[in-house]
Amino acid sequence: MKNQITTIFLFLIILTSCSKKQEEKTMSLSELQNQKVYKELDSLPKKLELVYRVDLSENNLKTIPEIIFKLRNLQELNVSQNYLTQLNHLEELKNLQILNIGMNDFKIFPNEITKLKKLKTLDIWWNDIKTFPDAFYENNVNIEELDLTSMFEFDFTNNLSKIHRFKNLRQLNLGNNQIKNLNIEFNKLSNLETFGYIRQDKIDAKNIILELSKCKKLKTIHLSVNHIKELPSEISLLDNLEELNLYENELTNLPNNLLKMKRLKSITLDGNKIDKKIILAFETKMPKTTFIY
Repeated sequence: MKNQITTIFLFLIILTSCSKKQEEKTMSLSELQNQKVYKELDSLPKKLELVYRVDLSENNLKTIPEIIFKLRNLQELNVSQNYLTQLNHLEELKNLQILNIGMNDFKIFPNEITKLKKLKTLDIWWNDIKTFPDAFYENNVNIEELDLTSMFEFDFTNNLSKIHRFKNLRQLNLGNNQIKNLNIEFNKLSNLETFGYIRQDKIDAKNIILELSKCKKLKTIHLSVNHIKELPSEISLLDNLEELNLYENELTNLPNNLLKMKRLKSITLDGNKIDKKIILAFETKMPKTTFIY
């Protein structure tokens, strides 16, 4: 009888443990996109452990509501376009993978972010943060996507030289910043797939293409509104490129080397001064590529 009770007790412990692990499962980013997004706190279910995604953007928030920190399985939080200046207690959301704090009133990088060990996506655009602490590079080693668009006060010179420390980085957006020195060690960004670098007053397209050619997994480049007058022939070095966005530049022609880009699925050219006859000629020779003009 005693052995039976012991066996049942051990079974219950194992069952409880498995149930807890199942509840706290960390999803892949693609799996996470299939989960419901809660935009109203009043609509949260009674079982808070079933909440994985919350969007509180554009809510005039000055602090994060306390109930958010009770969502132990929360994996995505969007608090963009509010009036936040601090993220007190955010480290309690240990399963958080996606965080969007874009367009708030941050002056200093919130230290709580450095304690989010599972964080993969950080959208920090349009804040007055000046730099990243060393702890961000040391602790947030799982970062895959980073959006630094419109970071007008940010010290890009010192921080871009460290960005390769995020070994898993797949997406990097630097748009709408006047970056004098794009000192990124692209050869060390072996997983980079998407690079955004729009609205620069002055850009050396050839040099950027040559640097990006070191990223063998690169699939998407956004170079819109950059006053580019000539697309360098070196573009063909990006032989895995699938999407090239050159919206609103100053192009009048296209290099013949473009024909070598067999994997290119789309190229955006509207807002340029290229004669449509030139584009049509390339369209005929590149039937698998969609030209947007």
